[in-house]
Amino acid sequence: MKKIIEKNYDVTVKRGCINSKTTEEDFILKIKEEVEEFIEANKFGLVTENEELADIILVCLNYAKHYGIDIKKELKQKINKNKKRL
Repeated sequence: MKKIIEKNYDVTVKRGCINSKTTEEDFILKIKEEVEEFIEANKFGLVTENEELADIILVCLNYAKHYGIDIKKELKQKINKNKKRL
Protein backbone atom coordinates (compact mmCIF):
# COMPACT_ATOMS: atom_id res chain seq x y z
CA MET A 1 0.00 0.00 0.00
CA LYS A 2 2.85 2.37 0.83
CA LYS A 3 4.22 2.08 -2.73
CA ILE A 4 0.80 2.86 -4.22
CA ILE A 5 0.42 5.92 -1.98
CA GLU A 6 3.91 7.21 -2.82
CA LYS A 7 3.60 6.61 -6.57
CA ASN A 8 0.14 8.18 -6.74
CA TYR A 9 1.27 11.24 -4.81
CA ASP A 10 4.44 11.67 -6.87
CA VAL A 11 2.55 11.42 -10.16
CA THR A 12 -0.06 13.92 -8.98
CA VAL A 13 2.64 16.37 -7.86
CA LYS A 14 4.48 16.01 -11.19
CA ARG A 15 1.22 16.76 -13.02
CA GLY A 16 1.02 20.00 -11.02
CA CYS A 17 -2.20 19.04 -9.24
CA ILE A 18 -0.65 19.17 -5.76
CA ASN A 19 1.92 21.58 -4.39
CA SER A 20 2.87 23.24 -1.12
CA LYS A 21 -0.06 25.65 -1.47
CA THR A 22 -2.71 22.94 -1.92
CA THR A 23 -5.27 23.41 0.85
CA GLU A 24 -7.66 21.09 2.61
CA GLU A 25 -10.47 22.84 0.78
CA ASP A 26 -8.77 22.04 -2.55
CA PHE A 27 -8.70 18.35 -1.62
CA ILE A 28 -12.29 18.38 -0.38
CA LEU A 29 -13.52 20.03 -3.57
CA LYS A 30 -11.62 17.44 -5.62
CA ILE A 31 -13.13 14.60 -3.59
CA LYS A 32 -16.58 16.12 -4.13
CA GLU A 33 -15.94 16.38 -7.87
CA GLU A 34 -14.85 12.76 -8.07
CA VAL A 35 -17.85 11.58 -6.02
CA GLU A 36 -20.17 13.46 -8.36
CA GLU A 37 -18.50 11.81 -11.36
CA PHE A 38 -18.90 8.42 -9.71
CA ILE A 39 -22.59 9.05 -9.00
CA GLU A 40 -23.16 10.11 -12.59
CA ALA A 41 -21.32 7.08 -13.99
CA ASN A 42 -23.37 4.81 -11.73
CA LYS A 43 -26.64 6.52 -12.57
CA PHE A 44 -26.13 6.15 -16.30
CA GLY A 45 -24.41 2.75 -16.19
CA LEU A 46 -21.18 4.08 -17.68
CA VAL A 47 -18.16 1.83 -17.98
CA THR A 48 -16.10 4.47 -16.15
CA GLU A 49 -17.81 3.72 -12.82
CA ASN A 50 -14.88 1.65 -11.50
CA GLU A 51 -12.38 4.26 -12.65
CA GLU A 52 -14.34 6.99 -10.87
CA LEU A 53 -14.34 4.96 -7.67
CA ALA A 54 -10.57 4.58 -7.98
CA ASP A 55 -10.27 8.35 -8.46
CA ILE A 56 -12.09 8.96 -5.17
CA ILE A 57 -9.76 6.61 -3.33
CA LEU A 58 -6.63 8.09 -4.93
CA VAL A 59 -7.62 11.66 -4.01
CA CYS A 60 -8.28 10.52 -0.44
CA LEU A 61 -4.87 8.83 -0.32
CA ASN A 62 -3.25 12.03 -1.60
CA TYR A 63 -5.00 14.01 1.12
CA ALA A 64 -3.69 11.61 3.76
CA LYS A 65 -0.15 11.71 2.36
CA HIS A 66 -0.17 15.50 2.03
CA TYR A 67 -1.23 15.96 5.65
CA GLY A 68 0.91 13.18 7.14
CA ILE A 69 -1.97 10.90 8.04
CA ASP A 70 -0.99 7.24 8.46
CA ILE A 71 -3.96 6.00 6.47
CA LYS A 72 -3.01 2.33 6.80
CA LYS A 73 -3.14 2.68 10.60
CA GLU A 74 -6.38 4.64 10.45
CA LEU A 75 -8.01 2.03 8.22
CA LYS A 76 -7.01 -0.78 10.57
CA GLN A 77 -8.35 1.14 13.58
CA LYS A 78 -11.62 1.84 11.80
CA ILE A 79 -12.06 -1.81 10.81
CA ASN A 80 -11.47 -2.86 14.42
CA LYS A 81 -13.96 -0.25 15.61
CA ASN A 82 -16.52 -1.56 13.13
CA LYS A 83 -15.92 -5.13 14.32
CA LYS A 84 -16.87 -4.08 17.83
CA ARG A 85 -20.21 -2.82 16.54
CA LEU A 86 -21.26 -6.35 15.60
